[in-house]
Amino acid sequence: MKRSLALGLCVSLLAMPVMATEKDTLKARQDRLSNELEESKKAQAETDAELEITEAERDAVKTEIHVVDDRLNELSEQIAIQQHEVDTARAELESTRQQLSVQEEYLESQKELVNERLRVLQVHEDTSYLQVIFESRSFGDFVTRAMTARTIAEQDRELIHNYMSEMERLESLESTQRTQLSFIKQKERELVITKQDLDRTAEKKRDLLVELNEQVEQLELEKMTRSEEQAVMAEQNRIISEQLEAIATAEREAAEAAERAKREAEARAAEERAQAEAEARESDVEEAPEVTAPTETPTNVSTSTGFVRPVSGYVSSPFGPRDNPLTGVPEIHKGIDLVNASGTPIVSSAPGVVIKAAPATGYGNVVFVSHVINGEIWTTVYAHLNAITVGAGQQVAAGQTVGTLGNTGWSTGPHLHFELHRGKWAPGQPNAIDPAPYIGY
Repeated sequence: MKRSLALGLCVSLLAMPVMATEKDTLKARQDRLSNELEESKKAQAETDAELEITEAERDAVKTEIHVVDDRLNELSEQIAIQQHEVDTARAELESTRQQLSVQEEYLESQKELVNERLRVLQVHEDTSYLQVIFESRSFGDFVTRAMTARTIAEQDRELIHNYMSEMERLESLESTQRTQLSFIKQKERELVITKQDLDRTAEKKRDLLVELNEQVEQLELEKMTRSEEQAVMAEQNRIISEQLEAIATAEREAAEAAERAKREAEARAAEERAQAEAEARESDVEEAPEVTAPTETPTNVSTSTGFVRPVSGYVSSPFGPRDNPLTGVPEIHKGIDLVNASGTPIVSSAPGVVIKAAPATGYGNVVFVSHVINGEIWTTVYAHLNAITVGAGQQVAAGQTVGTLGNTGWSTGPHLHFELHRGKWAPGQPNAIDPAPYIGY
């Protein structure tokens, strides 16, 4: 009788230790996930602040570059004007020099005649007038000769005076133009030097702008990546919460079933006691046969013992150290790359729940699936997909198509990037393990 009661209770509570263990595992992972999610949010807040500061610095540099460019344009115009003035002044100076050269050539050709006239005017001026008087044949002839001599003398004097004045004017003009040309060229040199300094400043500003643009791009990428990470962690948290709720429901149902079994066992025991007492009075007591209740298996625990291959093909890049094919920088490859034709179906490696099914930075089109296998959490990742055929929150079976092979995201050719995580997926993939042994490679 006592044995029958104990057996009934054991049958009713058979699944409870398994659910309790799984519950503790899920609860611990949920707590760690919540902590990591909070840390990710704090890091994102810091990234947002740094991004805001960097964008402000970039905007300030852009403004400075606009100012410098405006100044450079202004200087270019001034230099063009100065160059035009230099060309004009140089042409005028050349013209003056040509006039001086002509005058000098004329002076050289008329040198003997001018010298003779100077000698007549300066040395023999009085003698000439006496010769005019004595050689005159009459008073009328004298007057005519005197007037002619005076006219010639005055013309010679005016000619020589004009020539000397023109020479002085041209020489003075040449000196002035030479000084002006020197001044204009000096101003042009100063403008060119100023422009060269501004060109160097502008080049430094543009280099700084390129650097700030790269920083902004990196911070925006980091911000986007953190947002995607938080979305994945939040979805994992939600799924774990649903699993915990399912376990709690199963525990309540198991407890209710145990209570019912206990009451039924007590009723049967009381009935058996009464029957035994009645039969004892009539004949020898026979031991009642043992009743074995059917064994129940929790519906939320996967009975799968392994993983199926997500796609056939050869491994182009195994798990572990390698040089990034896009950047050439050494890294740890957190998955394996399986090569096949674009559009080849990709299947889930185990039963589970889709955490994420959408484009993500680096991964391209990607599907995350969370699995609970023998009470342990696993996560698989299927990246660079050409198309996605499942949605977040969807239950999938092992071998069910989740998408098609492609070349999206940071990829150099059609292939599947497949990751296996012992536990939840987390930023930096700390739980990633080599999936090759688990899928037969």
